[in-house]
Amino acid sequence: MKNTKDIYRLLNEMEFNIEDYEKEELDDMEKQKLKNNFKRNIKKRFNFKRVGTTAAALVLTVGILSQTSFGKAVYANAESKIAQLSYSIGKALGTERNIEPYSNVVNQVVENGGVEVKLTDVIIDKDELILSTILNTNEPVEMSRLDYNIFIDGKRVRNQSASGSGTAIDDSKMLFSEIYCIDVENIQLRDNMDIRIVFDNLNYFTGESEKNIKGKWEFEFRANGSELMANTNALSLDYSFDIDDNEYTLEEFRYNPVNQKIYGKVDRKGNASYDVSLRGHDNLGNEVEFGLSRMSGKDLVFKYENIHGDLSDDATSITLTPYAVKFPEESGRMNNDYKQVGEEFTIHLNR
Repeated sequence: MKNTKDIYRLLNEMEFNIEDYEKEELDDMEKQKLKNNFKRNIKKRFNFKRVGTTAAALVLTVGILSQTSFGKAVYANAESKIAQLSYSIGKALGTERNIEPYSNVVNQVVENGGVEVKLTDVIIDKDELILSTILNTNEPVEMSRLDYNIFIDGKRVRNQSASGSGTAIDDSKMLFSEIYCIDVENIQLRDNMDIRIVFDNLNYFTGESEKNIKGKWEFEFRANGSELMANTNALSLDYSFDIDDNEYTLEEFRYNPVNQKIYGKVDRKGNASYDVSLRGHDNLGNEVEFGLSRMSGKDLVFKYENIHGDLSDDATSITLTPYAVKFPEESGRMNNDYKQVGEEFTIHLNR
Protein backbone atom coordinates (compact mmCIF):
# COMPACT_ATOMS: atom_id res chain seq x y z
CA MET A 1 0.00 0.00 0.00
CA LYS A 2 2.60 2.54 -0.76
CA ASN A 3 4.56 4.48 -3.54
CA THR A 4 5.21 8.02 -4.87
CA LYS A 5 5.95 10.21 -7.98
CA ASP A 6 4.61 13.22 -9.84
CA ILE A 7 3.49 11.27 -12.90
CA TYR A 8 -0.13 11.97 -11.97
CA ARG A 9 0.17 15.60 -13.05
CA LEU A 10 0.94 14.39 -16.56
CA LEU A 11 -1.88 11.84 -16.48
CA ASN A 12 -4.38 14.55 -15.58
CA GLU A 13 -3.71 16.14 -18.98
CA MET A 14 -3.99 12.89 -20.95
CA GLU A 15 -6.90 10.88 -22.28
CA PHE A 16 -7.22 7.87 -20.02
CA ASN A 17 -9.23 4.78 -20.93
CA ILE A 18 -9.85 2.35 -18.09
CA GLU A 19 -10.77 -0.33 -20.62
CA ASP A 20 -7.09 -0.53 -21.63
CA TYR A 21 -6.31 -2.11 -18.29
CA GLU A 22 -6.98 -5.63 -17.16
CA LYS A 23 -9.65 -5.82 -14.49
CA GLU A 24 -8.83 -7.53 -11.22
CA GLU A 25 -11.40 -10.22 -10.43
CA LEU A 26 -11.98 -12.05 -7.18
CA ASP A 27 -11.87 -15.82 -7.47
CA ASP A 28 -14.83 -17.94 -6.32
CA MET A 29 -13.30 -18.62 -2.90
CA GLU A 30 -12.68 -14.91 -2.24
CA LYS A 31 -16.21 -14.03 -3.39
CA GLN A 32 -17.71 -16.61 -1.06
CA LYS A 33 -15.60 -15.40 1.88
CA LEU A 34 -16.63 -11.80 1.17
CA LYS A 35 -20.28 -12.85 1.00
CA ASN A 36 -19.99 -14.89 4.22
CA ASN A 37 -18.26 -12.00 6.00
CA PHE A 38 -20.99 -9.63 4.87
CA LYS A 39 -23.75 -11.88 6.18
CA ARG A 40 -21.92 -12.44 9.47
CA ASN A 41 -21.20 -8.74 9.99
CA ILE A 42 -24.74 -7.60 9.24
CA LYS A 43 -26.02 -9.94 11.95
CA LYS A 44 -23.23 -9.02 14.34
CA ARG A 45 -23.17 -5.25 13.99
CA PHE A 46 -26.72 -4.17 13.28
CA ASN A 47 -29.91 -4.84 15.16
CA PHE A 48 -32.95 -3.77 13.18
CA LYS A 49 -34.94 -3.56 16.42
CA ARG A 50 -32.63 -0.87 17.70
CA VAL A 51 -32.61 1.67 14.91
CA GLY A 52 -31.80 4.33 17.47
CA THR A 53 -28.21 3.11 17.60
CA THR A 54 -27.80 4.48 14.09
CA ALA A 55 -27.62 7.95 15.57
CA ALA A 56 -24.42 7.01 17.36
CA ALA A 57 -22.85 5.65 14.19
CA LEU A 58 -23.89 8.42 11.81
CA VAL A 59 -22.41 11.87 12.14
CA LEU A 60 -23.65 14.93 10.30
CA THR A 61 -20.75 16.81 8.82
CA VAL A 62 -20.83 20.57 8.34
CA GLY A 63 -19.24 22.59 5.60
CA ILE A 64 -18.09 22.05 2.07
CA LEU A 65 -17.18 18.56 0.88
CA SER A 66 -13.45 18.08 0.45
CA GLN A 67 -11.78 18.27 -2.92
CA THR A 68 -9.21 15.92 -4.36
CA SER A 69 -5.52 16.70 -4.10
CA PHE A 70 -5.63 17.53 -7.83
CA GLY A 71 -8.22 20.26 -7.44
CA LYS A 72 -11.22 18.33 -8.80
CA ALA A 73 -14.57 18.91 -7.10
CA VAL A 74 -16.39 16.03 -5.49
CA TYR A 75 -19.30 14.79 -7.59
CA ALA A 76 -22.19 15.07 -5.15
CA ASN A 77 -25.34 17.15 -5.37
CA ALA A 78 -27.55 18.65 -2.70
CA GLU A 79 -29.97 15.72 -2.88
CA SER A 80 -27.27 13.16 -2.09
CA LYS A 81 -28.35 10.86 0.74
CA ILE A 82 -24.81 10.09 1.85
CA ALA A 83 -22.90 13.35 1.26
CA GLN A 84 -23.45 14.41 4.87
CA LEU A 85 -23.09 10.97 6.44
CA SER A 86 -19.95 9.48 7.88
CA TYR A 87 -19.38 6.12 9.52
CA SER A 88 -16.37 5.64 11.76
CA ILE A 89 -13.71 3.52 10.07
CA GLY A 90 -13.00 1.92 13.44
CA LYS A 91 -16.67 0.97 13.81
CA ALA A 92 -16.68 -0.38 10.24
CA LEU A 93 -13.65 -2.53 11.06
CA GLY A 94 -15.25 -3.69 14.30
CA THR A 95 -12.60 -2.29 16.61
CA GLU A 96 -13.14 -0.24 19.75
CA ARG A 97 -9.76 1.45 19.40
CA ASN A 98 -9.52 5.02 18.19
CA ILE A 99 -7.82 4.48 14.83
CA GLU A 100 -8.98 7.76 13.27
CA PRO A 101 -5.48 9.32 13.61
CA TYR A 102 -4.15 6.68 11.20
CA SER A 103 -6.77 7.19 8.49
CA ASN A 104 -6.46 9.41 5.44
CA VAL A 105 -9.77 11.26 5.18
CA VAL A 106 -11.14 11.38 1.63
CA ASN A 107 -14.91 12.10 1.93
CA GLN A 108 -15.65 12.09 -1.79
CA VAL A 109 -19.04 11.10 -3.23
CA VAL A 110 -19.69 9.88 -6.76
CA GLU A 111 -23.10 9.02 -8.23
CA ASN A 112 -23.55 6.86 -11.30
CA GLY A 113 -26.64 5.08 -12.58
CA GLY A 114 -28.60 6.07 -9.49
CA VAL A 115 -26.05 4.44 -7.15
CA GLU A 116 -24.03 6.63 -4.80
CA VAL A 117 -20.62 5.63 -3.45
CA LYS A 118 -18.79 7.64 -0.82
CA LEU A 119 -15.14 6.89 -0.11
CA THR A 120 -14.80 8.11 3.47
CA ASP A 121 -11.37 6.98 4.72
CA VAL A 122 -8.30 5.06 3.60
CA ILE A 123 -5.71 3.41 5.85
CA ILE A 124 -2.35 2.31 4.50
CA ASP A 125 -0.47 -0.46 6.30
CA LYS A 126 2.24 -2.89 5.31
CA ASP A 127 1.06 -4.63 2.13
CA GLU A 128 -2.55 -3.61 2.74
CA LEU A 129 -4.90 -0.88 1.61
CA ILE A 130 -8.07 -0.50 3.71
CA LEU A 131 -10.97 1.32 2.07
CA SER A 132 -14.00 2.50 4.04
CA THR A 133 -17.07 3.35 1.96
CA ILE A 134 -20.73 4.26 2.35
CA LEU A 135 -23.03 2.91 -0.36
CA ASN A 136 -26.52 4.00 -1.35
CA THR A 137 -28.00 1.38 -3.69
CA ASN A 138 -31.30 3.30 -4.04
CA GLU A 139 -33.16 -0.01 -3.99
CA PRO A 140 -33.40 -2.66 -1.28
CA VAL A 141 -30.71 -5.38 -1.44
CA GLU A 142 -29.46 -7.96 1.04
CA MET A 143 -25.77 -7.35 0.49
CA SER A 144 -23.43 -5.92 -2.11
CA ARG A 145 -19.85 -5.80 -3.34
CA LEU A 146 -18.02 -3.37 -5.61
CA ASP A 147 -15.36 -4.49 -8.08
CA TYR A 148 -12.42 -2.11 -8.34
CA ASN A 149 -9.15 -1.17 -9.98
CA ILE A 150 -6.44 0.66 -8.04
CA PHE A 151 -3.71 2.92 -9.43
CA ILE A 152 -0.81 4.18 -7.32
CA ASP A 153 1.33 6.97 -8.79
CA GLY A 154 -0.18 6.25 -12.19
CA LYS A 155 0.50 2.51 -12.19
CA ARG A 156 -2.20 -0.10 -11.91
CA VAL A 157 -1.84 -2.28 -8.83
CA ARG A 158 -2.27 -6.02 -9.17
CA ASN A 159 -3.88 -6.89 -5.87
CA GLN A 160 -3.48 -10.51 -4.84
CA SER A 161 -6.52 -10.99 -2.68
CA ALA A 162 -9.13 -9.10 -0.71
CA SER A 163 -11.50 -9.48 2.17
CA GLY A 164 -14.32 -7.30 3.32
CA SER A 165 -17.43 -6.86 5.35
CA GLY A 166 -20.60 -4.83 5.19
CA THR A 167 -22.84 -3.23 7.79
CA ALA A 168 -26.41 -2.06 7.20
CA ILE A 169 -26.68 1.55 8.36
CA ASP A 170 -30.45 1.54 8.76
CA ASP A 171 -33.44 -0.67 8.02
CA SER A 172 -33.95 0.59 4.46
CA LYS A 173 -31.63 -2.11 3.03
CA MET A 174 -30.23 0.63 0.79
CA LEU A 175 -27.55 2.28 2.95
CA PHE A 176 -24.44 0.28 3.84
CA SER A 177 -21.04 0.86 5.36
CA GLU A 178 -18.51 -1.38 3.63
CA ILE A 179 -14.85 -2.14 4.31
CA TYR A 180 -12.38 -3.54 1.75
CA CYS A 181 -9.01 -4.87 2.96
CA ILE A 182 -6.90 -5.27 -0.16
CA ASP A 183 -3.46 -6.91 -0.33
CA VAL A 184 -1.04 -4.64 -2.18
CA GLU A 185 2.65 -5.48 -2.18
CA ASN A 186 5.52 -3.04 -1.58
CA ILE A 187 3.64 0.14 -0.73
CA GLN A 188 5.81 2.95 0.58
CA LEU A 189 4.50 3.78 4.04
CA ARG A 190 6.38 7.03 4.62
CA ASP A 191 5.79 8.81 1.31
CA ASN A 192 2.71 10.52 -0.05
CA MET A 193 1.17 8.57 -2.91
CA ASP A 194 -1.27 9.70 -5.56
CA ILE A 195 -3.99 7.06 -5.47
CA ARG A 196 -6.79 6.50 -7.95
CA ILE A 197 -9.56 4.00 -7.21
CA VAL A 198 -12.13 3.06 -9.83
CA PHE A 199 -15.14 1.03 -8.72
CA ASP A 200 -16.71 -0.25 -11.92
CA ASN A 201 -19.25 -2.93 -11.11
CA LEU A 202 -21.76 -3.21 -8.27
CA ASN A 203 -22.63 -6.81 -7.45
CA TYR A 204 -25.60 -7.27 -5.17
CA PHE A 205 -27.51 -10.19 -3.74
CA THR A 206 -31.20 -10.86 -3.23
CA GLY A 207 -31.61 -14.28 -1.67
CA GLU A 208 -29.20 -16.61 -3.45
CA SER A 209 -29.42 -14.59 -6.67
CA GLU A 210 -26.50 -12.33 -7.62
CA LYS A 211 -27.04 -9.39 -9.97
CA ASN A 212 -24.88 -6.47 -11.02
CA ILE A 213 -25.05 -2.86 -12.10
CA LYS A 214 -22.46 -1.54 -14.53
CA GLY A 215 -21.09 1.84 -13.59
CA LYS A 216 -18.00 3.87 -12.80
CA TRP A 217 -17.31 5.44 -9.43
CA GLU A 218 -13.87 7.07 -9.52
CA PHE A 219 -11.86 8.66 -6.71
CA GLU A 220 -8.48 10.44 -6.61
CA PHE A 221 -6.58 11.48 -3.50
CA ARG A 222 -3.17 11.62 -1.86
CA ALA A 223 -2.31 9.48 1.18
CA ASN A 224 0.46 7.82 3.18
CA GLY A 225 0.94 5.41 6.07
CA SER A 226 3.65 7.23 8.01
CA GLU A 227 1.59 7.79 11.18
CA LEU A 228 0.67 4.10 11.47
CA MET A 229 4.21 3.00 10.65
CA ALA A 230 5.52 5.06 13.57
CA ASN A 231 3.28 3.03 15.90
CA THR A 232 4.13 -0.41 14.50
CA ASN A 233 6.19 -3.12 16.23
CA ALA A 234 7.76 -6.17 14.57
CA LEU A 235 8.97 -9.32 16.38
CA SER A 236 10.93 -12.16 14.81
CA LEU A 237 9.44 -15.65 15.16
CA ASP A 238 10.96 -19.10 14.72
CA TYR A 239 8.17 -21.65 14.80
CA SER A 240 7.06 -24.31 12.34
CA PHE A 241 4.48 -27.10 12.06
CA ASP A 242 3.50 -29.69 9.47
CA ILE A 243 0.17 -30.53 7.84
CA ASP A 244 0.52 -33.73 5.84
CA ASP A 245 3.35 -32.94 3.40
CA ASN A 246 3.21 -29.16 3.88
CA GLU A 247 5.60 -27.36 6.23
CA TYR A 248 4.47 -24.03 7.68
CA THR A 249 7.01 -21.62 9.17
CA LEU A 250 6.07 -18.47 11.10
CA GLU A 251 8.68 -15.71 10.80
CA GLU A 252 7.34 -12.38 12.09
CA PHE A 253 4.62 -10.89 14.27
CA ARG A 254 3.81 -7.34 13.24
CA TYR A 255 1.32 -5.31 15.26
CA ASN A 256 -0.06 -1.79 15.51
CA PRO A 257 -3.39 -0.19 16.56
CA VAL A 258 -5.06 -1.16 13.25
CA ASN A 259 -3.66 -4.60 12.40
CA GLN A 260 -2.00 -7.52 14.12
CA LYS A 261 -0.51 -10.01 11.64
CA ILE A 262 1.76 -13.04 11.61
CA TYR A 263 3.88 -13.52 8.47
CA GLY A 264 5.35 -16.81 7.33
CA LYS A 265 6.08 -19.31 4.56
CA VAL A 266 4.69 -22.64 3.44
CA ASP A 267 6.72 -25.36 1.74
CA ARG A 268 4.17 -27.35 -0.22
CA LYS A 269 4.88 -30.91 -1.24
CA GLY A 270 1.28 -32.08 -1.58
CA ASN A 271 -1.69 -30.83 -3.59
CA ALA A 272 -4.13 -30.41 -0.72
CA SER A 273 -4.88 -26.91 0.58
CA TYR A 274 -5.88 -26.03 4.13
CA ASP A 275 -7.53 -23.21 5.99
CA VAL A 276 -5.30 -22.67 9.01
CA SER A 277 -6.19 -20.89 12.22
CA LEU A 278 -3.94 -19.93 15.14
CA ARG A 279 -5.95 -19.99 18.37
CA GLY A 280 -5.16 -19.43 21.99
CA HIS A 281 -5.14 -16.75 24.68
CA ASP A 282 -3.14 -13.85 26.01
CA ASN A 283 -1.52 -13.74 29.45
CA LEU A 284 -4.67 -12.07 30.81
CA GLY A 285 -6.84 -15.03 29.83
CA ASN A 286 -8.54 -13.37 26.84
CA GLU A 287 -9.24 -15.60 23.83
CA VAL A 288 -7.13 -14.84 20.75
CA GLU A 289 -7.46 -16.03 17.15
CA PHE A 290 -5.55 -15.39 13.92
CA GLY A 291 -7.08 -16.52 10.62
CA LEU A 292 -5.25 -17.23 7.36
CA SER A 293 -5.92 -14.07 5.36
CA ARG A 294 -3.49 -14.48 2.46
CA MET A 295 -1.57 -17.29 0.79
CA SER A 296 0.38 -16.26 -2.30
CA GLY A 297 2.95 -18.73 -3.58
CA LYS A 298 4.99 -19.57 -0.50
CA ASP A 299 3.97 -16.46 1.44
CA LEU A 300 1.44 -16.65 4.27
CA VAL A 301 -0.27 -13.96 6.34
CA PHE A 302 -2.39 -14.66 9.42
CA LYS A 303 -4.55 -11.75 10.58
CA TYR A 304 -6.00 -11.17 14.03
CA GLU A 305 -9.76 -11.73 14.07
CA ASN A 306 -11.55 -9.63 16.65
CA ILE A 307 -14.39 -12.09 17.15
CA HIS A 308 -13.46 -12.02 20.85
CA GLY A 309 -12.81 -8.28 20.89
CA ASP A 310 -9.63 -6.31 20.28
CA LEU A 311 -6.24 -7.71 21.17
CA SER A 312 -5.70 -6.23 24.62
CA ASP A 313 -3.25 -3.34 24.87
CA ASP A 314 -2.37 -4.60 28.35
CA ALA A 315 -1.34 -8.08 27.21
CA THR A 316 2.38 -8.85 27.40
CA SER A 317 2.26 -12.26 25.68
CA ILE A 318 -0.01 -14.44 23.58
CA THR A 319 0.04 -18.24 23.40
CA LEU A 320 -1.25 -19.89 20.21
CA THR A 321 -1.85 -23.37 18.77
CA PRO A 322 -2.33 -24.10 15.03
CA TYR A 323 -5.56 -25.74 13.81
CA ALA A 324 -6.54 -26.62 10.23
CA VAL A 325 -9.33 -27.91 8.00
CA LYS A 326 -8.88 -29.06 4.41
CA PHE A 327 -10.33 -26.99 1.56
CA PRO A 328 -12.91 -26.99 0.06
CA GLU A 329 -14.49 -27.98 3.38
CA GLU A 330 -15.40 -24.35 3.97
CA SER A 331 -18.12 -25.57 6.31
CA GLY A 332 -15.31 -26.30 8.76
CA ARG A 333 -15.23 -22.64 9.74
CA MET A 334 -18.90 -22.82 10.65
CA ASN A 335 -18.90 -26.27 12.22
CA ASN A 336 -15.59 -25.85 14.00
CA ASP A 337 -14.19 -29.03 12.42
CA TYR A 338 -10.62 -27.79 12.68
CA LYS A 339 -8.04 -30.27 14.00
CA GLN A 340 -4.96 -29.38 16.02
CA VAL A 341 -1.88 -29.63 13.77
CA GLY A 342 0.95 -28.38 15.99
CA GLU A 343 2.16 -27.61 19.50
CA GLU A 344 1.41 -24.36 21.27
CA PHE A 345 3.93 -21.50 21.18
CA THR A 346 4.19 -18.13 22.93
CA ILE A 347 4.92 -14.66 21.54
CA HIS A 348 6.28 -12.13 24.05
CA LEU A 349 5.26 -8.57 23.20
CA ASN A 350 7.31 -5.40 23.48
CA ARG A 351 5.20 -3.80 26.23
